[in-house]
Amino acid sequence: MEHISASSVTESDSGGEAELKVWNRLKRCFDDNDLGVLYHQYPIINKGGDRFDRKPDFVLLHDEMGLVILECKGYTIDQIERIEGDTWVLKGMTQRTASPLEQARDQGFFLRSFFERERALRSHRECSVAMTPVIVLPNVDRAEWKDAGFTGPSAPRVITGDELGPVGLRDQLTSLPTLDPLGEEEYATARDVLSCGQPISGSHGDPPENPQSRGDYYQQVTKGIRGLDEQQQRIGLQIPPGPQQIRGIAGSGKTVLLAMKAARMLSDPDEWYSGDSEPQIVVTFSTKSLYSHITALVNRYFEQFSGESLEESDASIDIIHGWGGSQTGDGVYYRIATKSEGVRYRNYGQARNVFPEHNDKQEAVAGEVLTDGEIPELWDAILIDEAQDFGPNFLNMCREALSDDDRLIWAYDEAQDLGTLEAPSPKNIFGTDEDDDAILDLSGTYKNGPQKTFIMRKSYRAPRALLMTAHTLGMGLKRDGGPVQTITRQDGWENLGYEIDADFRKTGSEARLSRPPTNSPHPLEDTLDATDLLTHRKFASKADEVEWVAEQIQKDIFERGLEPEDILVIPLAGSRHGGQKNQKFVREILERKSDHIDINAVWDHEPEESTKDGAKIFSVPGEVTLSKINRAKGNEAASVYVLGVDSTIEEEWRGEELSRRNQLFVALTRSRAWSTITGINPSSPIHDEIKSVLDDVNQDNPLIVFDVPNSKEVDHKLEEDTEDLIETGIDDFLWDNGCNLDPGECILAATVQYI
Repeated sequence: MEHISASSVTESDSGGEAELKVWNRLKRCFDDNDLGVLYHQYPIINKGGDRFDRKPDFVLLHDEMGLVILECKGYTIDQIERIEGDTWVLKGMTQRTASPLEQARDQGFFLRSFFERERALRSHRECSVAMTPVIVLPNVDRAEWKDAGFTGPSAPRVITGDELGPVGLRDQLTSLPTLDPLGEEEYATARDVLSCGQPISGSHGDPPENPQSRGDYYQQVTKGIRGLDEQQQRIGLQIPPGPQQIRGIAGSGKTVLLAMKAARMLSDPDEWYSGDSEPQIVVTFSTKSLYSHITALVNRYFEQFSGESLEESDASIDIIHGWGGSQTGDGVYYRIATKSEGVRYRNYGQARNVFPEHNDKQEAVAGEVLTDGEIPELWDAILIDEAQDFGPNFLNMCREALSDDDRLIWAYDEAQDLGTLEAPSPKNIFGTDEDDDAILDLSGTYKNGPQKTFIMRKSYRAPRALLMTAHTLGMGLKRDGGPVQTITRQDGWENLGYEIDADFRKTGSEARLSRPPTNSPHPLEDTLDATDLLTHRKFASKADEVEWVAEQIQKDIFERGLEPEDILVIPLAGSRHGGQKNQKFVREILERKSDHIDINAVWDHEPEESTKDGAKIFSVPGEVTLSKINRAKGNEAASVYVLGVDSTIEEEWRGEELSRRNQLFVALTRSRAWSTITGINPSSPIHDEIKSVLDDVNQDNPLIVFDVPNSKEVDHKLEEDTEDLIETGIDDFLWDNGCNLDPGECILAATVQYI
C-alpha cells in the first residue's frame, strides 16, 4: 500500500488536528498486502472553495474498493444543527453551512474524468472504476449521530470517530458499494492516472503485439499511460517550506518533477505562500533547448491540477535560461544583474574579456554580482534544473534574490556534469557558519513536511545495460592504467542504484558491480537483449565511419521504422578547433550520403542558432538531429549514434580525458533505446575497453568486473556526501514516512536513519 501526502496541514490549522488523526488511522487500516494508494490532500484545486475545502482531504484507490473520496470534518455533534439534502446547517461556527458530501462527490467525478480518458478504464462507454464519496467525522460517535436523527436511506454516508480503529475502519470501507474488483491492468492504469502520469504519457493505443522493427519496439517505450513511482510523486507533489535538493541518476525524471512541482506551487499558492500579492516563481536551466520542454510540462501539469490552462489563468511564472540576454531572451543572471545596484549585466563576450582567467564565465559574472551588487528580492521560489551545470556563485546569487523562506529548490544529475561526475555538497555550495555548521541544513525532513534531500536511484530513460556501459566508460573502470575517476564507497554506488561486491581497502582485488532490474525499469528490458540495443564499430578512416553511420540511419528510417526525429547523432572530438572541423565534416557526409533525409544541425556557435528562438530548438519533425554534446545534454532520442569515441583518449593529459569521458557518458545516456558507438584508429585501447565492457553487460544479468584501484592514485574520487543528509528525527518519521501510529501512541526515543 502506498501512502502519499501532498499536504502542509498542521495541528494548529483549522480542522488540522482531526484531519491528521484520520490520515494516521487510514494508514493503519492497510498493510503491504493491500493493492492500493492513499493520498492526503490530493492536489486538484476547486477555486471556489476556501483553503481547506479546495482539495479532497483523502483519496483512496484500492483494487477491491475502487475510488473512495473521504472528506474530513472536525465538527462535534452539537455543531451540526440539521441536514437538508446536501446542505449541512451549522451552529457555533463562522461557517454557517457546508456541503461536504456534494463537495466529495464533485471532486470524485472530476477525478473520474481523468480515468475516462483511458481505454483500459472504460467498459461500454462507462468508467469501470466505482467512485464513492464518504464523510469522516472523527469528533462524533455513531451513537451521537443516531440520537441526532441523522439516519435513514437519505442520510449521508459517514464514518464516525469510534469507527476509526483498524478493524472498524476497514469494515466500514469494505462495506462501501462498489463494482467488480479492478483487474490487474485496470488497477495499474488507474494508479498511473492518479500518479499524475497523463501529462507525460505518450499517445493512446497499444503498441504492436508482435513487434518486428525498431519502430514497433519503440512504441512500447512511447505509447500508453506512464506512471510516476511513489518517490517521484512525493518529490513532485510536496512543497517544501525552505530549500530542497533533488539528486538523481540520469533518466530519473528530475526535469519532469521540477516542472510538476512548479505547477503545483503555481496552482495552489495558499499551500505555501502567505503574501498579499501573487507569488513570484522562476524555473531556470542551463540547456537552452530545454525551454520548450519545461514550458510544455508546466502548462500540462498546471491544467491537470487547476482544471484551467495557464494562459487563461491569472497565474504567472518565469521560465527562463540561467544566463539570458538580448539574443537568448530573459534569464536569471540577466534579471538579477539588471535589477541590482552596483553592477552591470555582461554578455558572454564581455565576460570572456573581463574574466579571461575563469573557465566558467557564468560563475565569474555571478560572483561579481554577489560581491559588488545589492541584490533585491525578486522571487519567492526559484527552481533550478541541471544544477550540476551551475557553480556555487550562481546558486548563492539565486538565494540572495529570494524572499525570506530561502525556497531554493535545485535538481542535479549524479554523474552528468560535462566537466566532472562529482556532485557538490550543500556545505561546499553555501558554506558554513562560525560553528562549522552548514548554512543551509539539508539533513532530515521539515516538520510535518517533505524531505530536505531526495536521492533518486531509478533510471527510466536508458536500458540497464546501456546505463551500466555509460557509467563504466565514463569512469574508465576497465581502462588500462585504472580509472580516471571512481567511487570508492559502497553507499556512493548505492546512491546511483547499483550493488557492489568489493573491498575497497584491497587494491587490485576484484570488484563486481551489478544493477538490480528494479532500478532500471525500462519497457524493453525483458524484450530485447543488450546485443540488440548496443553496437560498437571501428573504422580505418573518418570517412568510412560517417558513411557507415549514414547507411545505418537510412536503415533506421526506411527499414527499421523509426522517424527521422527519433535519431540523434553526436560527434565527439578532443579539442574545440578539432571539434568544429569534425562537426563540419560529419555534417557534409551525412547530408551527401543520407538520400531523402534532412539533417537538423544544432551547433551552438552557428549564427542562426544564437537567436532567441533558435537557441530553444533541438528536435525538428522529419529531420535527423545532429548535435554537439553541449546541446544534446538534457535531450533524448530513440536511437543515438556517438561518433569519434577514439577522441576520448587521444590526448595524454589526464584531466582532458576526464572531461571527454564525461562527455561520452552524457552522449550515451541520451538514448531511450538504441546506442551505437563508433570511432577510428582501430588499434586504439578505447576499442578494446569498449569490447570488454560490452562482453560484461551482454548477459542475462549484466555484471561489470574490475580491479579495485588505489584510491590514493585516483585523481577524482566521487565520494558521495550523503552521510548526514537523510537523518530524521522520530517525529518526522511518524508523520511523513508511513508510520502506523499516532504520535501519542508511539514510545520510541531513537533517531531513525533511512534513505
